[in-house]
Amino acid sequence: MNMMIVNSKSVTSRNASWHDLPVTTVFNAQQLCSALVHDSVDAAFWARETPPGVLQWLENVGPDSWPRGRFVLTPLDVQACLTDLFAATGVDATPALLWLQEDVTHLAHSVQKLIGSTRIRLRLETIFDNACSKFHIDNVVARLICTYYGPGTELSLQDQDLPCAVPTGAPVLLKGKRWLGGEVPALRHRSPPIEGTGKSRLVLVIEGCELDEVNPGYDQVYPQTEAARAT
Repeated sequence: MNMMIVNSKSVTSRNASWHDLPVTTVFNAQQLCSALVHDSVDAAFWARETPPGVLQWLENVGPDSWPRGRFVLTPLDVQACLTDLFAATGVDATPALLWLQEDVTHLAHSVQKLIGSTRIRLRLETIFDNACSKFHIDNVVARLICTYYGPGTELSLQDQDLPCAVPTGAPVLLKGKRWLGGEVPALRHRSPPIEGTGKSRLVLVIEGCELDEVNPGYDQVYPQTEAARAT
């Protein structure tokens, strides 16, 4: 594993660089999970980019037709969920959609294995504004974020002004306030401020979830046959 971390979680520089941050880079989904066992690592990201063919497909579909939703489901149901989600917006099945389905499924399995939950909460969001533009730490055990299109998530420590941006297409797995070790991570993250720039983002968010944690006002249990078990 290629480490990109420093020994201390505090830095004096006002300008963030990757060497200032408690972050490691990995090269497959399985390594995302194993990297977080180190106390000196607050986040890991998979060094890759969205395939050019998928980027072109997303551009052709257009941000206004990108689907969005928030679901609680098992990783085995991810592919069918995404098929239904894209079909509802009039997007036909293509090799690019198949790649996206398989990729999200793979990432969902990795997060579920790390957290040990029976299900995952999956969010697919289309963003045009400055959503979550303040640096923060999520109130979860861990959360995976992957920006498939547009500027990636920004990372920084509390005393830094200029953040580092995760590459487009690179999944980043971040420790949350409820991380299993009990220590609150120092690393913070935010969505890049893009309002007024004409840019758009397609963002995947995955975290562990149980049926008794379903928020009826926001979460949709998939498939519908499972919904009764959450009430």
